[in-house]
Amino acid sequence: MFVKNLLFVCGFLLVNQAKANDQVTLLTGIITSSEYHLVTAPKTNRWQVQIQWMADEGSIVNEGDLVVVFDSGGIESQLEVNEEKLETDALELLKLEMDKGQAVLEAEGALKLANIMLEKTRIEASVPDGEISAYEKGKSVIDYEKALTAKIKAEENYKLKLEEQQVELNKKNIEILKLKEQIVYQRNQLEKLSVKAKVTGPVTHAMHRWMPQKVATGMNIQSSSEVLTVQAAATYQVTAWLHEIDAARIDLQQSTFELALDAYPHQTYSGKVLSISSQAEQKSQWSDSAYYRVEIGFVEPLKQAIFPGMSVRVTLKQTDVALQNTPNDEESL
Repeated sequence: MFVKNLLFVCGFLLVNQAKANDQVTLLTGIITSSEYHLVTAPKTNRWQVQIQWMADEGSIVNEGDLVVVFDSGGIESQLEVNEEKLETDALELLKLEMDKGQAVLEAEGALKLANIMLEKTRIEASVPDGEISAYEKGKSVIDYEKALTAKIKAEENYKLKLEEQQVELNKKNIEILKLKEQIVYQRNQLEKLSVKAKVTGPVTHAMHRWMPQKVATGMNIQSSSEVLTVQAAATYQVTAWLHEIDAARIDLQQSTFELALDAYPHQTYSGKVLSISSQAEQKSQWSDSAYYRVEIGFVEPLKQAIFPGMSVRVTLKQTDVALQNTPNDEESL
C-alpha cells in the first residue's frame, strides 16, 4: 500500500513538473486573408489621379461590385473625339477608294484606247507605198508615232494612278489603325478607372503614401499607389510575428496554438500553422531584432463576425520532449 501511494505521488509530481516545463510563448497577431484584391492607382497621362468615389471602409462587397472610381482626366472626352474622327476617317477612306478607283479606271480606259489607236495607225502605216500616195503614207507614219507616244504616256499614267491609289489608301488605313489602337488604349484606361472587386469580403482603405491618414474620396494620389484592399472573408487567417530568438528554440510544427481575439476575449479557437517565412524581417517600430512571419489558420468554424485588422492573442505551447517520456520512468518503478 505504501509503495502504491509512493508511485501515485511520484507520478503526480512528474506530471505537474511536465506541465510546469511546457514552453508557452505569447504572440500578437492580426486577422488577414490569404486571398485578397489590392487596388492601386492606374497610370494616366498625368502623374497623379483623383479618386472620385470609393467604397466605405469596413463595408462588405461582393465579387464584381464597384469599389473605386478614378477621375478620367479628360480621357472620356478624348475618346469621344477619337471615335467621331474614326467615323469621319472611315467615310473619307470610302470616298478615297471611290475617287482613286475611278482615276485608275479612267487611266486604264485611256490605255486601252491608246492601244486601239496604236493598232489602227500601225495598220494604216503598214500599207505598201504603191497603194497610197506618199503624203498619205507619211501622214500615217506620223499618226502611228503619235499613237505610240500616247500609248507610252497612257501606260505611265496608269502605273502612276495605281501607285497613287495604293499609297493614299495605305496612308489612310495606317491613320485609321493608329486611331483604333488609341481608342482601344483609352477604353482600357477607362475600364481601369472603374475598378470592380475580384473577391467577396470587407474593404480596407490604405494609408496615404506621404500623409499620416488613410486614402479617401477626393484625394489626388500618385500612380501605382495603394488605394484599398478587399480581403476574401472565406480565407481568414492570423498573421503573427515570431522573434528570431524564439524561432531558434521552438518547433512550430510540433506546437499547439490557441487563438483569442481581443474583441471576443472569452472565445478561443485552435490554430494550425499554414506557412512560415523563410527569412526574418526587421521591425524597427518594435525593436532592433528580426521577426519571422507566421500564418496560422483556424481549425474550428468562426462563431463571431470578424474583420481584417482585428488583433489576436496567440498562445503557443510546446511540450518538452524529455518530460513527455516520464510515464516510462514511472512504469519502471
